[in-house]
Amino acid sequence: MFTAISDPQTLHAAWLRVRENQGCAGVDRVTIEDFESGLLYELPRLQRELADGSYRPLPLLRILVDKGNGETRALCVPAVRDRVAQAAALQHIEPILEAQFEDCSFAFRKGRSVRTAVHRIRELYEKGYRWVVDADIDAFFDSIDHDLMRLKIQHYILNKEIQDLLQLWIRAEVWDGKAVTRLTCGIPQGSVVSPILANLFLDDLDEELLRRGMHLVRYADDFIILSKERAQAEAALEVTDKILEQLRLDLDEEKTAIVDFDHGFTYLGVIFVRSLIMVPFEKSGRNARSCTCRRRWI
Repeated sequence: MFTAISDPQTLHAAWLRVRENQGCAGVDRVTIEDFESGLLYELPRLQRELADGSYRPLPLLRILVDKGNGETRALCVPAVRDRVAQAAALQHIEPILEAQFEDCSFAFRKGRSVRTAVHRIRELYEKGYRWVVDADIDAFFDSIDHDLMRLKIQHYILNKEIQDLLQLWIRAEVWDGKAVTRLTCGIPQGSVVSPILANLFLDDLDEELLRRGMHLVRYADDFIILSKERAQAEAALEVTDKILEQLRLDLDEEKTAIVDFDHGFTYLGVIFVRSLIMVPFEKSGRNARSCTCRRRWI
């Protein structure tokens, strides 16, 4: 039974969150509008299934999304009913996990954003931290080890019902338009609970680097470590590689480098050159895809 999230008020609050976020239909082709039109039936049915333990998520719908740079990324979209169930579970686990997360983590967290991450970088620059390990984890979401993820969940989420639900969503079935397969590694991008689970998985990285006195700014799997000397940055990169190896992850060698503010670098789509922060924005009109920059602190 999954009584921890089957309370009608909890489910209704979860539905409101899902409706606000919108999103496309899942594998059952039920849209947000369809679900809302049958809300008096859909929510009680979901509540009953969760309460009696018969709830099982539908397969995720795999779709390709244009990243805008000629590349695509795969999203796995849950059915609306499953998004509601996940949002209900998120209400339970979010305060527990948020209490464990470090201040250096800025993605998928209330009151934190690219803007607050940039402010933190600015503060460190002004304190003399001019060398930067610009790091990216190779295929992070697709590479998360399920056994390690399960152990981390069990360590912090003591409610067995929530543990079991999270495992259902992590080891999900996926429909790609031709066949249904089950995920054996990675967590699906597109699920409501995936962002907070991603932060949970990398919390050990945050804690270990901070314990060693390093200055980390992390936004999901994209992070930088700021140092005052190049030698410190080189040492930080070596330590990071070893920590990620313990998590069964690898750095993306093509996207990871040691850089500095004098020569400039780009992080989170923001260009840093000495004391300048330049925020690219798209021009309007016929040349909408061309890009220029505005100089300012954000």
